[in-house]
Amino acid sequence: MSGADLALVNGRLLTMDPQRPRAEAALVRHGRIVLVGSTQDVLEARGDAPAFDCGGRTVVPGFIDGHAHFEMTCCALTHCLSLTTPPYTSLAALADAIFERASATPPGEWIIVRCSFNLYTRVAERRLLTRQELDAISDQHPIAVLSSLHVAMLNTRALRELGLWDSPPPKGVVLHRAEDGTPTGVVTEVWDRLPPFTVEQVKTAIRRKGTELFLANGVTTIHDLPFSAEDVRAIQELQASGELPLRLRLYYHVPHQIELESVLALGLAPGFGNDQLRYGGVKIFVDGVGHDGYGNRLYDLKWEPEELVEFICRAHAGGQQLWMHVCSQPAIRLVAEAVAEALRRHPAPHRHRIEHAADYLEADDDIERLRELGVLVVTTPAFIYAQGDVLGQPGSQRWPRPFRLRTLVERGFKVVGSSDSTGSIPDGIAPLFNIACAVTRRTLAGRRYGPEEALSVEDALRLFTVWPAYGAFEEQDKGSIAPGKLGDFAVLSGDPTTVEPEALFELRVEATVIGGEVVWTRSFSDTGG
Repeated sequence: MSGADLALVNGRLLTMDPQRPRAEAALVRHGRIVLVGSTQDVLEARGDAPAFDCGGRTVVPGFIDGHAHFEMTCCALTHCLSLTTPPYTSLAALADAIFERASATPPGEWIIVRCSFNLYTRVAERRLLTRQELDAISDQHPIAVLSSLHVAMLNTRALRELGLWDSPPPKGVVLHRAEDGTPTGVVTEVWDRLPPFTVEQVKTAIRRKGTELFLANGVTTIHDLPFSAEDVRAIQELQASGELPLRLRLYYHVPHQIELESVLALGLAPGFGNDQLRYGGVKIFVDGVGHDGYGNRLYDLKWEPEELVEFICRAHAGGQQLWMHVCSQPAIRLVAEAVAEALRRHPAPHRHRIEHAADYLEADDDIERLRELGVLVVTTPAFIYAQGDVLGQPGSQRWPRPFRLRTLVERGFKVVGSSDSTGSIPDGIAPLFNIACAVTRRTLAGRRYGPEEALSVEDALRLFTVWPAYGAFEEQDKGSIAPGKLGDFAVLSGDPTTVEPEALFELRVEATVIGGEVVWTRSFSDTGG
């Protein structure tokens, strides 16, 4: 991805640049934008740059997915068994499909199944698969059935191989037990204990799915959470061979992949790398999923509070950007106190982020506290669609998840939008789908979840352009269509600012451009000339 010349003409450019909000065309030289203006201006200046005629279509900056598990998503939809609900509607149907996969899998190999969020609410049986039911499918394979990423159903062999049969579960892991004390097979927070895919398997998965899942949805940059060293080696090898399909800014999962002291000893600073592959910082889990396998609220903190404070202080003083995963209000408050202590000990500019905080923030005092600290917050609007019906049930025991997006924007937050894709809900990968969810607040059942917190289309677009660019220190390079920035664009089938809100779900990406190179098109190509 070396950077090309391109004259993008006859478009309706929503530039996201307040200095020039709309334009017709842009000229890219050596991968960066040098001119934004009228089609005539660009054609007169293009020289020998090839022209791409947008045919009057709307063009936005290339979408930035502010938090996704790129390699995991590609592997889940290539090597795992994907059984989403819908179309599957019963555990019996799932069991049949798993049995078919087991019958074709050599004994001893893992069978990993990926299912939708809240599986027990989406199947006729209204429960999860038991260890005994999975044992009946196969006792020759370790089997893990994941409902989203954080709730798992394991057979006996998988429980034994993960060390969960005879030993107490690690901190933050919830192991459901039957009356006799034996595991039922339902467990939370074991995804990071599953075996990684090989480098070649990861590369194969990215080759098969990277374009279909991300480029075809206009995604040009991902803030990426690799699962393993194999993932990191795979993306480096693909970059070296010219096959890495888009830009990545990767964050190491500490301590799953590496200890913080080792990161600091390496001297890696956020931003190290090039325009295609950069190092971003470190990600930690403060708590887990915030509930047990059946959605009952709990505080599954993964740290002792004092230990967490010291970690955040060391990472901040070491110049690392911190991503801190939370799924509860107490975890947000604990992080706020830790960041405040880090800033007291070592006053310095920062852009630390709390992943999912924009979904969970509820109290005005908590919102104001994070604003004062300068902490960034991250949202996944597609979760309104995927989980809103469960969250909105009377008497729900889960931690409140109000998605107060409009409030946060009005309070001055640059909210970072993300798919948080792991492969569980492929439809949720598309930024346009997330934008539609942020504007309409529609759930799977067609309800409206907290409609008073709906975003304007313009702010919903910012979730996946200018604000995640800022959230990764890349606002000089990405997020808007302006001279000096990378020539990354998404060409859309319609103008999201003029269609009715429900019609946002019908919009699609027609072409994706990275660094002036047309890397994907649906229905038309450049005009040459």
